[in-house]
Amino acid sequence: MTGKERLLRALEKRGVRHIFGYTGGAIMPVFDCMDKLGIFKFVMSRHEQGATFMAQGVSRASLSTDDPQVGVCMATSGPGAMNLTTGIADAHMDSVPMLAITGQVATGVIATDAFQESDVVGVMMPICKQTYMPLEADEIEKTVHEAFYVATTGRPGPVLLDIPKDILNQQVSKDYKFSLENLRPNLPGFFYHPTPARAPVKKALELINRSERPVIFCGHGVISSNAGKLLQALAEKAKIPVAFTLHGLSAMPADHPLSLGMMGMHGTVEANRAISEADLLISFGMRFDDRVTGKLNEYAQKADVIHVEIDPSEIDKNVATTVAINADVYRTLHVLVGDPMLTAKPRRRWHARIDEFRQVMADDLRTEIKGGLGDEGKLLMKTIVSQLSDMTQGQDIIVPDVGQHQMMAARFYNYQTPNSWFASGGAGTMGASLPMAIGVKLVRPDERVWSISGDGGFQMNMQELGTIMEHKIDVKIMIFNNGYLGMVRQWQTLFFDGRYAGTPMLSPDYGQIASAYGIPYRKIQTLEQIAPAIKEAIDLKGAIILEFICDPSEIILPMIPAGGGFDDMIVKRPMPQKKGGKK
Repeated sequence: MTGKERLLRALEKRGVRHIFGYTGGAIMPVFDCMDKLGIFKFVMSRHEQGATFMAQGVSRASLSTDDPQVGVCMATSGPGAMNLTTGIADAHMDSVPMLAITGQVATGVIATDAFQESDVVGVMMPICKQTYMPLEADEIEKTVHEAFYVATTGRPGPVLLDIPKDILNQQVSKDYKFSLENLRPNLPGFFYHPTPARAPVKKALELINRSERPVIFCGHGVISSNAGKLLQALAEKAKIPVAFTLHGLSAMPADHPLSLGMMGMHGTVEANRAISEADLLISFGMRFDDRVTGKLNEYAQKADVIHVEIDPSEIDKNVATTVAINADVYRTLHVLVGDPMLTAKPRRRWHARIDEFRQVMADDLRTEIKGGLGDEGKLLMKTIVSQLSDMTQGQDIIVPDVGQHQMMAARFYNYQTPNSWFASGGAGTMGASLPMAIGVKLVRPDERVWSISGDGGFQMNMQELGTIMEHKIDVKIMIFNNGYLGMVRQWQTLFFDGRYAGTPMLSPDYGQIASAYGIPYRKIQTLEQIAPAIKEAIDLKGAIILEFICDPSEIILPMIPAGGGFDDMIVKRPMPQKKGGKK
């Protein structure tokens, strides 16, 4: 048996169903063998970057199903491998398990600047949990299984497997033996502590019981460990409000009475002001990044901090903790919820104070959403998202791109389905939505999936409409077209005197593009057209593109300016500025 056969059989044992990628010289032996075996559904992306986000979609969407999978993408050496870089970096920032397999030039010509040679391992090492280059066919099967272990154990993340072409074609040795049952990965320095120690748990419970103004933080770790129900049980038992990071959304229902919505730069007033006045922050599976904390030396000055985190390097990295629990979020929540030490306190004064925070922007937002039109008389994104939420009852899967529309979708969709929000967060990769939605739909085929993009992000990977066309993938595509890079324009409006340098964007005729791919298309320009277009998409069996002509003047508030603190939060919309700003 050859190295390429061992590779594919190992993937089969790991439950891989789909492989995403693009072929080429160095990886061609694997594709040939894959075709002969016929055990995988291969999905050819139209660009290697698209394959990485499809693989992410599989990993992220399937983890809450009965058949969790690790997404696998594949590319050839040189430019093919380099085109995977952005999506792998994105997975690394967002702690998404993924296996990237690349072909490499033959061992005899490595480091000679051979045709389509690149130092893939060197490039990928800073953005992967681990990188491998097996130099014997006998090593491949063991390496694949170790790669899956590394990708999924502890804090998840991407792993790279770069295999020279001659090793793929090499026969395994005659005395080759491998037992998956007896595999014990030798990983010096890798320590995994899933179960919380009793001492910090006891101290955490004492702080929770004593606190008057606590806030729970729900991070991506709650989603990754399928701990949403346990988090909700803890919040309800102890009467503690919950604020969400971007990646914590959909861990519990968005309209739950204890939900404060998203925190941070574009978070809700109630979340951010509650954090400012809290006496205890209980953080589950998050890393206190700058978009959450704002100015660190002013962050949560009055609060003790309990930090539950699987990755010890994140504890005390940005925010000093009072109690650190280095353990799995699910297991820790299970212990906390069931511990008889945990007492329920009504905390009526604290909840009344939070209700005051909820009212700060409530009337303005209701008026804006109901009006539905911006300064230039075009559609508001928040109105479209609100209508989508109402018409789907918050039950659908939302896959946004990156930018202003992403924050609208985070804030104004009423998430009811666990693990139903998939966004590029840490890296903020424009173009992620369309390919990621493809991967999501393939592993959650019975649920409706909406890919929501701005006109800027959509054009970055719109070639993946070809993948949708070829495989007849039922993704509902919404393009919020405001003729600008919306989030950058918002910053220019607020902080650059309305000088819109480098943000105006001309779009192609999306109707003609949709027609070329055989996908139905509708352009929506009036308030009256929004609901019928969404209903048509809901009723249609198959993909559809809805292009909404949106107002470029719309902004998402509140907003904490970059480098600012929570006290600098902008809650009032500035007066409209003329295009071009000051001279």
